Amino acid sequence: MDNITDVFALTKAAITGLPMLVRFMIALTLFLLVPGISERFKIPGMVGLILVGMLGGPSGADIWPDNPVMMTTLGEIGVLLVLFYAGLEIDLAVVKRVGGRAISFGLATLLLPLSAGAGLGYLVGYDLNAAILIGSLIASHTLLGFPILQKLGLAGREPVLVTISGTIFTDIVALLILAVCVQIHHTGFDKATLALEVFEVVAYAAIVLFVVSRVAEHLIRRTSAGHDMQMLALLLIVIVCALLAEVIHLEPIVGAFLAGVAASRSLRGTAAREHIEVIGNTIFVPAFFFMIGMRINPGETLRMLWDNPLFSAGLVLAVFGGKFLAAWSVGWLAGYSVLDRLNMWSLTLPQVAATIAATFVAYRTINSAGEPLIDKTVVSGIFVLVMLTATFGPILTGRFSNTIRERESSLAAEPPPETA
Repeated sequence: MDNITDVFALTKAAITGLPMLVRFMIALTLFLLVPGISERFKIPGMVGLILVGMLGGPSGADIWPDNPVMMTTLGEIGVLLVLFYAGLEIDLAVVKRVGGRAISFGLATLLLPLSAGAGLGYLVGYDLNAAILIGSLIASHTLLGFPILQKLGLAGREPVLVTISGTIFTDIVALLILAVCVQIHHTGFDKATLALEVFEVVAYAAIVLFVVSRVAEHLIRRTSAGHDMQMLALLLIVIVCALLAEVIHLEPIVGAFLAGVAASRSLRGTAAREHIEVIGNTIFVPAFFFMIGMRINPGETLRMLWDNPLFSAGLVLAVFGGKFLAAWSVGWLAGYSVLDRLNMWSLTLPQVAATIAATFVAYRTINSAGEPLIDKTVVSGIFVLVMLTATFGPILTGRFSNTIRERESSLAAEPPPETA
């Protein structure tokens, strides 16, 4: 054990003494290798980066220098891009194609996990504001399994479109709940202040979704000849929306997410979208997940889980059960097949981008008494939830989607029935 400690100490001393450029090269090497290695073991790349950051951070082997300003800066930009990319996956025009079913599913997949999570948080002793925040953390979801559907040619199926459209409502409302809960934690509950905050949030969302979307479309047309100018314009839109969110006491991640929703239609199929995703997914987004891992204490996380097993199990049950009931009930009423209902459930399971970002923001929100909005017990439970859902969600989506594809292929291959 002492030999291992000595090795870690020597490694940390060696890395600390290296020039900044060499340390940046080491970080890029990790960003390059870790996701591919993780996916070979059926673990999402972002989860692998969290684990590496956790094992090499101050609470693990402690081989990374203290106060990594460079990594922190990259991570702060990365969290904005994570939510911006999540918004880009949402197309408001899709809602028109599925109508009321999308709204029904959005309400169900939001309210069922939200109610279960809030009830769990209140029962274990959190105040109402923190309990509602806990419920909102597990209500949102990330469509990690959507690329699988695209690869199999199932992205145009109505149950998939309903699921995507429901994500619009779920993620936006969950992030707006985060904004309101953060404000209440800072200033306390006041009806007039809360009403003003809700009005500002709704007005801000409307401005971003309807005004910024026009501005983004105009900029894309004006700079259609230069992809570099398009990328700069997009980054400017993200930063401006994040700064405007701070003006009305919203979290910047809310502005980044709404900016993605506003720009999604004008960017669909353009080279600028591909380029900005390449830049973000290569440097900034991996830095964000790596920094999340560095802030996790493995020993403390295990102790929190050991001391509060019912809370962690309750979070898992609330997500798996709430999302399942939403998909099954809405799918049954719409007349979808059992496999389609299960596929809707698996698509809404992963709790990654919005959940991690919102948890990170809530834990850093401190009131005048020095108390965080959520404590380390919640953070530990959310981390376990992210690991489970990010792993099992895409696996289940792949299995259900392959079965749907095989059945459709077999039906298409059958000869038509003979007529008399």
